[in-house]
Amino acid sequence: MLLNILLLIFCAIPFGVSMSLYKNNKRFMTPFYMAMARSGNARKLYVQVWLICLLLFHYVYACGHMGEFGILLSTGVCAAMFSFRRTDNWLRRLLDRPRAFVTLASGALVIGFVPHLYTLAITIAYLLLAALFYPSVRVMSECKDTDTLSGWAKHPGMLSESYHENHHANLPHEADSGNTDISAQ
Repeated sequence: MLLNILLLIFCAIPFGVSMSLYKNNKRFMTPFYMAMARSGNARKLYVQVWLICLLLFHYVYACGHMGEFGILLSTGVCAAMFSFRRTDNWLRRLLDRPRAFVTLASGALVIGFVPHLYTLAITIAYLLLAALFYPSVRVMSECKDTDTLSGWAKHPGMLSESYHENHHANLPHEADSGNTDISAQ
């Protein structure tokens, strides 16, 4: 019974974290956003924390479901995540390509209903959640600009908006054309 409760908690973590922290302007998220955008070591720690959570999930699942061979696929994904460069590349690609993100999320939903592939669905969900909070290339390049940094220091909400802003994810009539002339939009 305890293992089932732990599995339910591991399943609820992606939903709870994303609902409570995504696009959050609270004071404790601003240092997180800044550290992730400016420091490679912070991003490496972030990836390692998610990997530890996934390995704990696999351990709990393996203890409760002896002889389940579906766990091998998701363990392979976890083994690939030991390489920070590979995981960094995956998370940036997922963040910069919304179609791939949605395709992987849809695949995780379908895989979740296939017997023996539940662990792979949860692994994909954790990977997608990690990509949600990963800084984009644009945000990391903006961190090198001192004017932008001073603006973020004065108005921490701007950092959160910039961190989660995706022009390519808007509808065509809402997307920014890049033209600064307001009358042309």
